[in-house]
Amino acid sequence: MTNFHLRRTWMTAALLAAGLVVLYFPLAWMVSTALKPLSQAFDGQLIPAVPTLANFRAIFAPGSASPVLRWLGNSLLAAGASSLLVVTVDSLCAFALARLRFPGRRVVFYLIVASLMVPFIAVLIPLYEEFSGLNLLNTYWALILPYGANAFGVFLLYQFFLGVPRELEEAAMADGASRFQLWWKVFVPISIAPMVTLGLITFMNVYNDFLWPLVATTSQNMHTLTVGIALMAIGQYSTNYPLLMALTLCSVVPILLAFIFAQRQLVEGISTTGLTL
Repeated sequence: MTNFHLRRTWMTAALLAAGLVVLYFPLAWMVSTALKPLSQAFDGQLIPAVPTLANFRAIFAPGSASPVLRWLGNSLLAAGASSLLVVTVDSLCAFALARLRFPGRRVVFYLIVASLMVPFIAVLIPLYEEFSGLNLLNTYWALILPYGANAFGVFLLYQFFLGVPRELEEAAMADGASRFQLWWKVFVPISIAPMVTLGLITFMNVYNDFLWPLVATTSQNMHTLTVGIALMAIGQYSTNYPLLMALTLCSVVPILLAFIFAQRQLVEGISTTGLTL
């Protein structure tokens, strides 16, 4: 190896190492603070002098003033149910737009794609008024239904369904399959990877969402984990940062586990649909 290539290799390694330090230092600081008592929260040491799990025990203690497990359950229920609903509704819509022929099909598709340009804050008040009029605020319906379908999922699956060979559809129709059976028995099995990708992205977005759960829930038992973290961060006189970092660290675990178990399908779905994250 020449000196030039050797220097370039070392420079690349140094840049990658520097990037990793910048990327993971906030996570390391969060873990470090979560393992410290309140008296050592601002001692400036990355490695705790006396690591402790007291903050985690305080979070999950049965008599805790903050129902963390209830918040976590609300977040997981809302994110999981929304993901299933999005995958079902968006796949049906994408199937109809990609494989069926009806008047105005392209207009409907363009209107759906155009809705991607509308920011959520623009529909926040009408959405709140709608759920308030239906007496659905402070319910699980309010945490699930607003995420039940999205234009991104329709566009993602539409691109995949367009690439399915017409021969598969014709063979299924020749065997007497209905349109619903065609979607369920042919298109769903071959689109597991993009559906898992859509479900995982939806799960992550709903789990991490803060604005709508904050507006739609006022009862402490109906808050999601993101809202609960924000409420804990706003202390009356001071903030217990080690306790806050312990709760934040716990909130990362479900997303991390979801990525670990769905990693293969996620990579496959991104490669087959041309999605760029």
